[in-house]
Amino acid sequence: MGLESVGDLALNIILTKLGPKETVQVLCVSKKFKDLASEESLWSLFCRQDLDLSAPLDHHGNHLPSFKATYKLWREAFHMYPWPLVKRVKSCWDRLTSWLTANFPEVKATLGKGASEGEIQKLERILKVKLPLPTRLLYRFHDGQHFSDKNLSGGMAGCPLGLIGGYCFYNHSVNVYLLSLHEVISKTQEIVRHLNLPDTSEYIVVAASSSYVGKFFFLNCSDGQLYVGTQNFPTDAEMMPCVPQALISPVHDFNSDQQQDAMLLWLEEHGRRLHNGMIKILGKGNIKSISQFPEESPLCSTAVTSGVKVRASAVFVPEAADLEDISTKYVFAYSIRMSLLPEGCIINGMHFSSCQLHLRHWVISANDTAVSNVNAEAVIGKFPLLFPGEKEFVYESCTPLPTSTGSVEGSFTFVPGRLADPKGIPFEVEVGRFPLQLPDYIF
Repeated sequence: MGLESVGDLALNIILTKLGPKETVQVLCVSKKFKDLASEESLWSLFCRQDLDLSAPLDHHGNHLPSFKATYKLWREAFHMYPWPLVKRVKSCWDRLTSWLTANFPEVKATLGKGASEGEIQKLERILKVKLPLPTRLLYRFHDGQHFSDKNLSGGMAGCPLGLIGGYCFYNHSVNVYLLSLHEVISKTQEIVRHLNLPDTSEYIVVAASSSYVGKFFFLNCSDGQLYVGTQNFPTDAEMMPCVPQALISPVHDFNSDQQQDAMLLWLEEHGRRLHNGMIKILGKGNIKSISQFPEESPLCSTAVTSGVKVRASAVFVPEAADLEDISTKYVFAYSIRMSLLPEGCIINGMHFSSCQLHLRHWVISANDTAVSNVNAEAVIGKFPLLFPGEKEFVYESCTPLPTSTGSVEGSFTFVPGRLADPKGIPFEVEVGRFPLQLPDYIF
């Protein structure tokens, strides 16, 4: 029995098992096979399986007349890249943009339209580099971030819309965004001139802070590693790797589908942290931004004492690190969030409708050795007054550390009522131990 005598349903199932490439070859067999192999339902399935597309769209988001035309255009647009890598990069961007759509559409609106091969080649000619394949593909989908005059009403230094986000403590504020190809060229040339680097340097700037704080991320186009500048970068170009070196694989082999450079790994990890709630949006007044302070255990501690809830976590601050200074080699910013539960403050069975912080006690350890023991009034000069169910009082501070791992733990002394009108005796509120550690991925 020949295939011509097999029912259409059975043939359709066979084609779905064959896959897109073989289905195209079947088109030439006969009119019956051509009709079956051209069915929209079949190409809709291929688009969904390969590209996670539920509508016929090109890589810029433009609508196309059919799923078959969609699949054909995608393969033609990225024919020079390993197809598994194309699918992986698309998945990376899909994960980021889906989170932004649901949580922070203002940042999604800043993502640039995908760059062309010609624009990428122009950058390569000007900077005399060869971009790693994963990074090339990342730019093919989105050319970094572009900010409108509306976004920059307070100037670039005040823009909170970085895709990577950041942190702040005292007057140190960081918000990292992805550079467009145009900015990659200009920022790289500016830094090369400033540091008197050879114009054949393999490093390009791919991300930076929008604040006045000088925080820059550099991609090594030769080996695919991503680096961030330290405090000593302006004087001796000191940098730290941002991604585990062991994870990076060959980044210029067009015949391999196993390439993964640090830029792709970095953005994939950022997407995972956003989706699993490890990092979230922080709002201060009318301004919100992505905060790099961890929100989930084990990197964030939570303790409740007498109705007072305290959450605490830290983030490594690479731009303040001094790898040449043994005593203050690493710097960590930490965020303390305190609130009073809806039932209020409860001490020995008695309920109070408010409580106010008076004292703080910190034990800061490097590895397992205490290096600082602090007893003082207030936090950053403030005595927060807590009421049931109100938003968290949040403050940030920082501490240097001679080692890459350590911890902070301690307590606050509160009084029920107010300091000026106490309603009972002072009580201790625990701050659960939280880690200070040099992370595998530095943001």
